[in-house]
Amino acid sequence: KQWYQRRVRGVMDAYKTALLNVGLSGPTNCAPMIRQVSRMAMSGAQSRAAQNYYILLILTDGQFTDIYDCIGAIVEASDYPMSIIIIGVGKADFTDMERLDADKKALQHNGRKASRDIVQ
Repeated sequence: KQWYQRRVRGVMDAYKTALLNVGLSGPTNCAPMIRQVSRMAMSGAQSRAAQNYYILLILTDGQFTDIYDCIGAIVEASDYPMSIIIIGVGKADFTDMERLDADKKALQHNGRKASRDIVQ
């Protein structure tokens, strides 16, 4: 119970604070953010401890404007201890985002196939 109170409550408090201070607007370029977390996961995986797993939560009110670059970043990140959770908010059409969740077909970018499905 203490873990939940410290960790989950901390995430929820940060989310509530962010909502008060951040406005959602475009363009929505997520590849740089995915690559940043991927670098952190790669560094963690190379350390002797290697016990960290990274989860990137993306809240978006529209399509990613850099979808092709996002696919490349996701394929690169699929080798590292991380997952990406994408939540669409609002009434936008998120149909194109569904292809990032490679449940039916593995993501590919420039001839390279993702080593695993890391997007939900």
